[in-house]
Amino acid sequence: MRLILILIIIAAIFAVVQSQRHGCTWGEEGWFNCVLSGKTVTETPTAVPEPATPAPAPETPQ
Repeated sequence: MRLILILIIIAAIFAVVQSQRHGCTWGEEGWFNCVLSGKTVTETPTAVPEPATPAPAPETPQ
């Protein structure tokens, strides 16, 4: 029982420290992901990114 309590306290301390380091706010959407990865909700992609447009081919001198 003590071991479980110690692990819960360690997890809580980890969450608080990482939350402060990454600037996460408790209760905001994506808080858990922000704590674990350090990315805020606005930084994490929610949709498939658009494919990059190919660069125009360079013209060869004649």
